[in-house]
Amino acid sequence: MHGRAAITQLLNTYQEGTKLMSDKQDQLFRELTNRASALTNDWFAYWKAYSGYDTWQFWLIVAIFVLPLIALARFVDRKQAFRIGFFGLSAHMIAVYCDLFATSHRLWEYPYKITVLFPAGIGIDASLIPVAYMLTYQWTLNRKKNYYLYIGLLSAAFSFLFKPLLSALDLFVFLESNYFQLFLFYLVGGFVCKWLADLFQYAQKSSGP
Repeated sequence: MHGRAAITQLLNTYQEGTKLMSDKQDQLFRELTNRASALTNDWFAYWKAYSGYDTWQFWLIVAIFVLPLIALARFVDRKQAFRIGFFGLSAHMIAVYCDLFATSHRLWEYPYKITVLFPAGIGIDASLIPVAYMLTYQWTLNRKKNYYLYIGLLSAAFSFLFKPLLSALDLFVFLESNYFQLFLFYLVGGFVCKWLADLFQYAQKSSGP
């Protein structure tokens, strides 16, 4: 009864037009949303001027997005599609959230984007990294190889070969980070992907026939 009374009181408060936020909080909230909107508009203007359809950087990022998906469709083991697919989804989510964290905390940034509507490194996060991790995971499963060794090698290749190449092309810029920290992001992300896949694989087996 107490819970129902509290809900009723809350609804009455809302209907009476009484604001639950203080004036100071409401003002700050609106200022932040206005600044965020203005920043989005600035990014869109920047994108049209420097990263639009008429730039080679745009089409290179599109290729980085599309080509790994074609490779995945060609080489994925369809007998293990669910397991490999779940692993890839985990890799995608981890890559996206790590990239969002890094760009919002000024660790690194991407001067060129496919669009301002999606996270900055969408071509890499949504396609290249997940596909590379998926095919590595699949290869270690089928050949009974040490996953941690090969994901470490892949993380090193991304951190010390691929990302320096992107930096040389001005497609990737460090702000307050370095290649070793980037390597740790890739390595720990790869470990977490496997642990999640193993956890759900164990749950599936323990559920019985």
